[in-house]
Amino acid sequence: MRIQGRRIDAVLFDLDGVVTDTAGIHERAWKSMFDAVLAAAGQGDRPFTHEDYRVYIDGRDRLDAVRGFTRARGLALPETHNPETPHSDMALGSIRALADRKNEDYLRTLTSEGVRTIPGTIDVLRQLRLAGIPTAVVSASRNAGEVMALAGVGGLFDVRVDGTDALRRGLAGKPAPDLFLEAARRLGVAPEFSAVVEDAVAGIQGAQAGKFGLIIGLQRASAAVELDAEVVVGDLTELDIDIGSDSPAEYNGACELCSTDAESKWVLHYRGAIASNEGIRESLCTLGNGYFATRGALPETSADGVHYPGTYLAGCYNRLTSTISGVDYEDESIVNWPNWLGTTFNIDDGEWLSSDKHLLQHHHIALDMREGVLRRESLLEDSQGRRTWLRQIRFVSMASPHLAALDTRLEPENYTGTITVRATLDGDVTNGNVAEFRALNNAHLTECETGSAAKNQVWLQAHTRQSRIALTLAARMDSAAPVLGATSTPTSVFQETSADVTQAVGVQVASIVALYCSRDRAISDPLSAALSCLDESGSFPALLDDHRRQWKRLWHRYDLEVECSDDETVRAVRLQLFHVVQCLSPHTVDLDVGIPARGLHGEAYRGHIFWDELFVLPLLNLRIPELSRSLLLYRYRRLSEAKRRAREIGCSGALFPWQSGSDGREETPHVLFNPRSGRWMPDHSNRQFHVGLSVAYNAWHYWEVTADFGFLASYGAEMLVENARFWTSLAVWDADDDRFDIRGVMGPDEFHDGYPGHPGEGIDNSTYVNVMASWSIRRALDAYAIVGRDGGVGLWTGLDVSSSELHAWHNLACRLRVEFLDNGLLAQFHGYGELRELDLDDYRQRYGNIGRLDLILEAENDSCAHYKVSKQADVLMLLYLFTAEELTELLSGMGYDFEPSTIPATVDYYLARTTHGSTLSRVAHSWVLARGNRRDSWDMLRESCTADLADSQQGTTREGIHLGAMAGSVDILQRCYTGIEVRGDTLRLHPQLPIELQSLELDLRYRDHWVHIRCDGAATTVTTNPSSAPAIRISIDGHEFVMNGGESVSTTAALISETAKAVT
Repeated sequence: MRIQGRRIDAVLFDLDGVVTDTAGIHERAWKSMFDAVLAAAGQGDRPFTHEDYRVYIDGRDRLDAVRGFTRARGLALPETHNPETPHSDMALGSIRALADRKNEDYLRTLTSEGVRTIPGTIDVLRQLRLAGIPTAVVSASRNAGEVMALAGVGGLFDVRVDGTDALRRGLAGKPAPDLFLEAARRLGVAPEFSAVVEDAVAGIQGAQAGKFGLIIGLQRASAAVELDAEVVVGDLTELDIDIGSDSPAEYNGACELCSTDAESKWVLHYRGAIASNEGIRESLCTLGNGYFATRGALPETSADGVHYPGTYLAGCYNRLTSTISGVDYEDESIVNWPNWLGTTFNIDDGEWLSSDKHLLQHHHIALDMREGVLRRESLLEDSQGRRTWLRQIRFVSMASPHLAALDTRLEPENYTGTITVRATLDGDVTNGNVAEFRALNNAHLTECETGSAAKNQVWLQAHTRQSRIALTLAARMDSAAPVLGATSTPTSVFQETSADVTQAVGVQVASIVALYCSRDRAISDPLSAALSCLDESGSFPALLDDHRRQWKRLWHRYDLEVECSDDETVRAVRLQLFHVVQCLSPHTVDLDVGIPARGLHGEAYRGHIFWDELFVLPLLNLRIPELSRSLLLYRYRRLSEAKRRAREIGCSGALFPWQSGSDGREETPHVLFNPRSGRWMPDHSNRQFHVGLSVAYNAWHYWEVTADFGFLASYGAEMLVENARFWTSLAVWDADDDRFDIRGVMGPDEFHDGYPGHPGEGIDNSTYVNVMASWSIRRALDAYAIVGRDGGVGLWTGLDVSSSELHAWHNLACRLRVEFLDNGLLAQFHGYGELRELDLDDYRQRYGNIGRLDLILEAENDSCAHYKVSKQADVLMLLYLFTAEELTELLSGMGYDFEPSTIPATVDYYLARTTHGSTLSRVAHSWVLARGNRRDSWDMLRESCTADLADSQQGTTREGIHLGAMAGSVDILQRCYTGIEVRGDTLRLHPQLPIELQSLELDLRYRDHWVHIRCDGAATTVTTNPSSAPAIRISIDGHEFVMNGGESVSTTAALISETAKAVT
């Protein structure tokens, strides 16, 4: 957005006199109170005036206002009333008493007269909201919340910072900049790219002190003093506001993308360029193939604060040491590899394409998810008025995992001349995608070398500093015009080609790029492999055809046919699937990689692996189970490291880390930067021992879906055993209650790393942890029974599993403690019911998005440890992972009578106390709501599907997508609404579609069968593809069938297929 030609990312508004017309009520209340005080002090002949209001009151905190005016009149008043301290002016009242008296008069008048708003400001605010521009209200008044509620304007702001915040956080009032800077922090915007709208001198002085990018004075007609603001208007509608974009976003008939179907459920369109949104678009337009991915940055850009090119290889990390406040910290990060996109041009040897020197007269990019390509069309105008159409298409090959390509067409619109195109491989890159990490050591690459191998081929090779991974990029320039050779710098190499152009004849250049690293299999070295790959690769059209064919095959395996009137949700679901497949494709199967929480789309969380597999593998199990197996083996290969970590804390078994990277050690940083307070705060997340429970859950459910006995016997059983050993060694027996306690852990909630006054010490008897531990231990016992004492003699002997140990596991699984609240609901952990309540609605009004309430409270010198609040689903995760029947049976096995009728109340109780600070939260809540409130479940699913599209986590999407939430959102359609579960060697379906969803159609792979399922309001039909695989058992709404390949059954068919046998 631009205001008065200036880039603006957010707008901060004063309240009184800017949004609401309450200044007159304020002034009357002050005059009434002060005139009475002055009369009592013998100054009745010098009443309170409008000039007094302007000089001493307007825009200032209430107490400061009383101090300033009374001091100016020579009145020495105490701060508060104290009978033991005689005071000359005690009869007049204290500073605080006068402030309170004024406030009471003001509120009475407000309630009786109501609150008027300023129409021009409201019009502008509505425009800003429609365009998604962040807004904040900044007021010195402690009544701001009440005034906004009476005026009905609360929904027009993302954030409120007021006098109550100033008191809580020790912020100085206007004319200090503190309140404005706090609002900018809460919005996540830089002051230099923010505008402030004020009507008071003190407010303008505060904005000037905060160095805000644009200060707008709203001049009252009655004001005696001209406001000293950069722009002064009588009404905000007088401003020159270009909300749309930094380039025209309208339809252009010469743009080929504008002529395509903009309503397609397969294409994500962006018209116009908005600098503040560019990082989000780059993440969402990332292209990948499971081996590597490249962000959707414009090829002519570099990491300039707006754009951020990035290329990431799955599983490629490097470790560096940084110094923070004199202390050395080591961290491991996914590496941003050299940029292969760099493509630019000039006309007649003039200036190279640059956003600073060229105007974007039209800009349109389109992500085609069906074909896996990104298209871009821009009309560019240089300083001489020459206009050029730039049309580009790129892909990261799904057919050949080491290849990527970019095709560029340049077409003059109003000139003839010579166009020179330059294509660059750039090794001068660092990890700079995440703002809070930029102060750290981010130079991961060294030993950059460049060269050329043939007339139109160049290469660049670099190594990581610590992990010593060698990577080579080799590029070939294909052009009808001659390639002019290669030019190298110490960290880059480029090629150029030139051609004469007219308005009828342009120039077209393709860059074909091969990428290899030293971790690749079946190569001699990365350089020779990359050059050989280039030699054997075809033309851009041929490579694109191969790529399209592979995506067609993948969509046949992955797609869901959703019949729904909400096209935006359908497109969003496709986008979720698209990015899941780009990160985790058939090419991933042969790699030693885990599931990075933020995909291969950016550097958030340093590319680490958390517990997101709990949300991802259930989707993959029923689509591409060999990929699930490969991802589980990432954990198995790091089992020895997990066992070492368990020994470090005095336990046996295996303790998987909260954050994992290359070798499976705990990568969770010891400190976390809080941008709200500007402080580094301790990070105790390594107490989230429940990752091992996720590993156990996934290993078991992979076995149930696939019946892969080889996996269970060779890998899965061992992981289950070591998980059981860990919890058995951690649990403590309470002889008085004959119960086991698990102490000093964190649950999925994340907000509670300890009890009040004991941060970082963990909490006791997390219901999620204890119930999941009991379940996982029972699965270890089941694995022992399935593999068998005889069949697994080598396994059990090697693991030294004894009968006494089996008995100890069984005893622990039956006697782990579960806590309940006084109202009979499951308690999140021991002592949860004794914590205080927190008014989350109040915090939402003041801060907008309160997902990271832990950071908000830390900035207020408070802690979530004191309150009944959760970042995401915790107790409710049990209802995400288990049916009501399963959970009841599980708790019964632990010695507790659980009444399923309490589930709705449990959902309501914890949902009301959840801030959804993780994108995974809405996935879990949508799932649990589906059982009793499908409309709310659908609404929650829509929010989850659009979390990255809308950047609902306030600026995080530019640092990478949220892979777990994307997969989990799709899985709600795949398993939740269809009621799919695998239990007792049976694939069970119990469809319950939301009313918004007319039908759902999908293909699943279950025990070597491809199974086609269609659900609608009338019928559920299951069809198996022709196959010689063993028969499978299917249950639809309790009706069981045995199905061979090539059979079909429907719950409403008059006759069941002749070869599908009903089970009686």
